[in-house]
Amino acid sequence: MYTQYPYPSASIGDNLIYDLAGIFGLIFNDDLLNGKKVVDFGCGTGHRLIGLASFYPETQFVGVDMTENSLDVAKKLIAHHNVQNVKLVNSTIEGFSEKGQYDIAISTGVFHHMENPFNGFQAAYHSLNENGVALIWLYHAIGEYNRLKEREILQIFARSISKDKYFLNVDLMNQLCNQLSRNQYGSDTASHSDESVDQIAVDVDAFLNPIVNAYHYHEIADFFRLAGFQRVRCCGLNREKQSKLLADQLSRVNDNLFLQFTDLNLSDELKTVFYSMSYSQQIRVIELLWKPNGISSIGFKSAQALSLVNDWVRGEA
Repeated sequence: MYTQYPYPSASIGDNLIYDLAGIFGLIFNDDLLNGKKVVDFGCGTGHRLIGLASFYPETQFVGVDMTENSLDVAKKLIAHHNVQNVKLVNSTIEGFSEKGQYDIAISTGVFHHMENPFNGFQAAYHSLNENGVALIWLYHAIGEYNRLKEREILQIFARSISKDKYFLNVDLMNQLCNQLSRNQYGSDTASHSDESVDQIAVDVDAFLNPIVNAYHYHEIADFFRLAGFQRVRCCGLNREKQSKLLADQLSRVNDNLFLQFTDLNLSDELKTVFYSMSYSQQIRVIELLWKPNGISSIGFKSAQALSLVNDWVRGEA
């Protein structure tokens, strides 16, 4: 599928994607990133990875992807932008062999396409050194419910028409599914710096991919912990036209970049009750009320790993 429709785009030019760079800079302590090593699992065509790497020339980045066509695009992007700090590895996530070498592992919208998503969390864990951190973005089950219904209808018809390469039936996709909004996961998060969007590649990834899962935070936290991570936090949520960072306490940061208690539309009488809840209960309430389409979560291999992130991210899960 990605051989024919490389994601997020097959185009090469001044069209990098910087949404990951934006959240990366808010989460991690910039002063500590020089000399660090970052691995991106499922980097695809590299538009996000190279956009991120361009902001951190003293940090080394490795992009891992199993699709050669996607990496061919990434190689050309690296040359076009003269980026010196990115290496590419053609490998499955499960088969990635570099263990214990990285300070940060990232993956954006990939593990939910794996036959066994837990293998992605394990790969992230094993790639990290003892003080490493993993930042993972996945579809959220609540906000994605309607889109996944569309996808399931398409999958049923596509597989009934042809068992062979049903995941390339773009005509049927266009007939049965609405185009994925460029604002599905915030404001223009699928957009390149030249404001273009490879709509076919985006839609194929959203609707024709043979494997799509979506999760609640407690399921993601379980993946992290089973893989061996000591601490887990939810650090960001997305829904159509909105993206919010999530501090360990909603009252911790008074800034419109962050989700506030008022965003939940609860009465002041319930505020005290909300803040008396456990962290996991608070996140569950937030999920149910805010109905996100996407969720960013971060896992720490050790207490020392907390030093890599900014104060608002820290806390006990």
